[in-house]
Amino acid sequence: MTTSAPAHGLRRSEFIVLSSMISATIAISIDTILPAFDELAGDLDIGDGSESLAITVFLIGMGLGMPIWGPLSDRYGRKPILWISLAIFVLGAIVAATASSFGVFLVGRIIWGAAAAGPRTVGLAIVRDSYEGDEMARIMSLTSAVFLTVPILAPGVGEVILTFASWRATNLVGAVLGIAVAGWLFRMNETLHSDHVRPLELAPLLDATRTVLRTPTTVWFTIAATFAYGAFFPWLGSSVQIFDGIYDRGNLFALLFGANAIAMAVAILLSERSVRRFSTSPVVLVLSTTIPVAALAWVMLALAADGVPDFWVWFAATTVLTSLNAALSPLLQTQAMQPMGAIAGLASSMTGAFIFVVSAVLGSIIDRFIDDTVTPFGVGFVVYGTLGLLAVLAARQARASSASKTAQVKPPRNR
Repeated sequence: MTTSAPAHGLRRSEFIVLSSMISATIAISIDTILPAFDELAGDLDIGDGSESLAITVFLIGMGLGMPIWGPLSDRYGRKPILWISLAIFVLGAIVAATASSFGVFLVGRIIWGAAAAGPRTVGLAIVRDSYEGDEMARIMSLTSAVFLTVPILAPGVGEVILTFASWRATNLVGAVLGIAVAGWLFRMNETLHSDHVRPLELAPLLDATRTVLRTPTTVWFTIAATFAYGAFFPWLGSSVQIFDGIYDRGNLFALLFGANAIAMAVAILLSERSVRRFSTSPVVLVLSTTIPVAALAWVMLALAADGVPDFWVWFAATTVLTSLNAALSPLLQTQAMQPMGAIAGLASSMTGAFIFVVSAVLGSIIDRFIDDTVTPFGVGFVVYGTLGLLAVLAARQARASSASKTAQVKPPRNR
C-alpha cells in the first residue's frame, strides 16, 4: 500500500519526469544515432550493414552491466551508484564519439551500454522502493509515457546535428543528458530503506538470487517481458533499413519515428487509465492476447503484398503493434518486481540482465532476416508474442496456485 510520503521526497509529477529522464539515458543513446548510420558506415568503412551492431552491442552491454549495479545499490544506496554509473556512461559516449575504427566504436558502445544498465536498474529499484501494487504499475506507465518524448525528439535532434556536424556529435547528446540527470539527482532523497541494506557477501547474494529464481511469478513475467522486448528491438535496429532500403523513404524517418513514439505514449497512457479502473492483471492478459493476434493479421497483410505492403499501410500496422507492445512492457516488469520489495536492487539487476541480453539476441535474429521484405518483422511479433502470452498464462497460474496454498493454511489451534 502506497504511503502519503514516498521515499524519494519529490512531488509526484517531478518524480515521474526525473524517472523518465533516468530511463531516457537509454533511449537517447540509441535513437539519436539512428539517422547517422549512413555517415557512420562511410566514415568507419562498414560495408556489410553491420552498423546495426551499434544497437545490439549496446543492449548486450546493458545486460552484462545489470548484475553489477543492483547489488551495489542494495549495499551503498541508490544515489551514489547512479552517480558512478552516469560518470562511466559519459565516458563510454566520449569513447564512441572519438573512435577511429569500428572496433573501438563498438568498445565504446559496450562501455556505454554497461553503464546505462545503472540508470535502468537503479531507476526501477527506486520506483519499487517508493511504490507497490497498482500504484507502482501506474507510475511505471506514466514514466514510460513521458520517457517516450525522447524517441519523438531524438532522431530529429540527430538530423539537425548532422546538418552542421558529423555522426560523432550525435553520440555526445547522451553525455550531455547523463550530466544533466546527475545534477538533478541532488534534489531526490535516498530511497533505500536502512532495513533493506544488504551486505556484499556471497551468502546473502546467493540467498537473494535463490529468492528471485524460486518466485515463479517473477520468473515468468520476466520471460514474458523478454519476448516483448525481443519483438520490439528490430524496430530500433532495422527501422532505418526499412525506411531507406526497402521503401526509399529515408527523408521521412525522423518525422515518422517520432509519430510512432507519440502513438506508443498514447497507448501507455490508456493502459495506465485501464490499470486505474481494472487493476494490472486483467490489462496484462488482454494486451498479451491481443498482440499475437494483431501480429498474425500484420503478417497476412505483408504476405498478400509479397512482403512489401504499401508504405503507409505498413507504417500504420506497425504503429499499432509497437504501441500495444509499449503499453504491455512496463506492466510486465511491474508484475515481475512486485514480490521483490526487500531485494529490489538485486532483483532488478537479475531480471534486467536476462531481459536485455536475451531480447537483444532475439531482436538481432529478426534483424538479420530483414533485407528486401518486412515480413520477418511481423513474424517476430507473432512468434515472440505467442511465447510471451504463454509465459503470462504460466505466471497467472503460478500466482493462483500460490494464493490457493496460502488460503488452505489453517491457523494454529489455541491451546
